[in-house]
Amino acid sequence: MDVRYDLGDDHRLVGTLCPDMKLTLERPDPDVVTAVTRSADLLREGRGLLLDLVDRAEVRDAAAAWTGRVNTVTARTGRVDVDALLIRPDGCVAWALPAGQDLDATTLVRALGTWFGQPA
Repeated sequence: MDVRYDLGDDHRLVGTLCPDMKLTLERPDPDVVTAVTRSADLLREGRGLLLDLVDRAEVRDAAAAWTGRVNTVTARTGRVDVDALLIRPDGCVAWALPAGQDLDATTLVRALGTWFGQPA
């Protein structure tokens, strides 16, 4: 079965449960071994998750005010159709940035405000 909620965004992933993706976490310290995990593992804390899949600083910067409620993770995956995903704690994709598209920060900020309240 497949469910897609109308969250006001036409991207095919928005409103669906996030697929469980194998992720290679980016580590800023070269002495730290790169970790491999799954997207489902990152949702276990019960917080929102912003997955930056191609190291786009402008995406992370736009969400910086929500760090108390949303974990931001830079990782690599085999997906080539999206650059970033905002995932609610229940696993539903709340926002997606298609691959190679310019960031419209207002759509990300709107999704963050809708699902995680006003910025801190």
